[in-house]
Amino acid sequence: MPIRLLVVIGLLAAPGGALHAQVDAPQLRLRPGDGVRLQVEDEPGLAGTRPVTEDGTVLLPLIGIVPVAGRPFEDVREAVRALYRTELPDAAVVVTAVLRIPVLGEVRTPGLVEADPTYTLADVLAAAGGLAPDASADRIDLLREGASRRVSLTSWSSEALHLRSGDQVHVGRRGWASRNLPVIVSAAGSVVAAVLTSLILR
Repeated sequence: MPIRLLVVIGLLAAPGGALHAQVDAPQLRLRPGDGVRLQVEDEPGLAGTRPVTEDGTVLLPLIGIVPVAGRPFEDVREAVRALYRTELPDAAVVVTAVLRIPVLGEVRTPGLVEADPTYTLADVLAAAGGLAPDASADRIDLLREGASRRVSLTSWSSEALHLRSGDQVHVGRRGWASRNLPVIVSAAGSVVAAVLTSLILR
């Protein structure tokens, strides 16, 4: 049997194998508000993150306007590198997508977090200063494509691990009883102590 056919059969048979991962993995596509980070060898003046504008383009030094929004980012990366090769033939060019993820609710510094595609939910929460004292690790909502999904830091799914353009994160508060547990325990202890004292003094 040809080696290529054996490889294909192996990928189809393996649960969660490489072929499954490639089919399920969504292509990264940027939206207005995201950014493109540029690094050019020996050209520090060209480095920086440029925003994707409302018309879906990004303005890059030397090469001008590049359409970005809605295109697979691998295509964007190759187009940008090709354009820079015409201007700087020998320079190494690194092009990175930058997502802007709103992280709101019970975090220490809520707001927009700049994240590259390798960031996970835990990474953006850390970038927002971490969970606030009243935050619930089991009440984190991931808003994606108009739908809200409850995520737990202790048992999240693989779909929720890595973020996509347009995602929003909201961290909820712990319940009243959970937030006031020390007070409740202290009060209960005082009541028990008072009851025991009254029984002893009888």
